[in-house]
Amino acid sequence: MDTDRLEKQLPAWNRLMYMAVSSAVILLVASIDDLRWLRWVAWFVLQILVTSIGFNLLWGKSWKSLPLSKERINIVFGYFLASWLLLFIPMILARLACLAVPLLIYSIFLLIIYLRTRKKLDESEEMFP
Repeated sequence: MDTDRLEKQLPAWNRLMYMAVSSAVILLVASIDDLRWLRWVAWFVLQILVTSIGFNLLWGKSWKSLPLSKERINIVFGYFLASWLLLFIPMILARLACLAVPLLIYSIFLLIIYLRTRKKLDESEEMFP
C-alpha cells in the first residue's frame, strides 16, 4: 500500500483510539453496578474490536510496510490501554479473583511488546549507525 495514504489515516485512527479509551473507562465505571446481559455483549464486542485494531495497526499486512513512528506507537498502545482497561470489567462483574490471571498474563504480554517495539523504534530512528 501507499505509505503516504497510510500516514494520512493515522489521525483518524487516533480519534477512534480516544473514543475506545473513553468507552473502556465508561464501561469500567458502569461495571460497579449490577449489569444485564446487554452490557456483557457490549463489553465483549468492544474488547474484540479494540484489541484487534491495536494488533492490526502494529502488525497488519499494510501497516508493516510503514516504518514505526512515535505517533503510530502511541496510537497502538492507546488501543492496548483501552483493551487492558476492558479486561477489568469481567473481574469486577463476576467478583472472582481468579479472573485476574488473564489480566496479569495480558499485562506481561503488553510489556514484552512495548519493550520490543521501543527497541525497534530506537533502532529505526538512528540515521547513521
